[in-house]
Amino acid sequence: EKVRFPSAIRIVYASTGITASTTKVVGDVRSKKEADEAWFADIMDRYASLVGEAEQVVEAGDMDKLGELMDRNHALLQDLTVSCKELDDLVAAARAAGAAGAKMSGTGRGGLMIALTPTEEIQNSVAAALEKLAPQVWKTTFA
Repeated sequence: EKVRFPSAIRIVYASTGITASTTKVVGDVRSKKEADEAWFADIMDRYASLVGEAEQVVEAGDMDKLGELMDRNHALLQDLTVSCKELDDLVAAARAAGAAGAKMSGTGRGGLMIALTPTEEIQNSVAAALEKLAPQVWKTTFA
């Protein structure tokens, strides 16, 4: 289902420069699931709740709340052990520079993070902060 954005959404992506094995990451998560089904089910329930909230806040145009949900999503990814120090550092730097929210993206244990920036000025500030830590940073806007 398509979700419509009521206003422009400004994003900053940053790369850790680290490539992780999807097979390894997925295998590790599978092992954790098999070791503790209740733990995994709880995380999946929290994901389902978060996705439902995200659809509503995007349609309402509440970028601050969407940022909060991105932060919660990143915390769930940390719980799943698919984040890493480099991703966590980029997420923290984006938040400190004014991002409404930030989270890892993709396989994890390296790769990319994404930050939601409510204004062009904040987008530029976040990009500048991330350029001090990341080998590659990109800015884009969805209208």
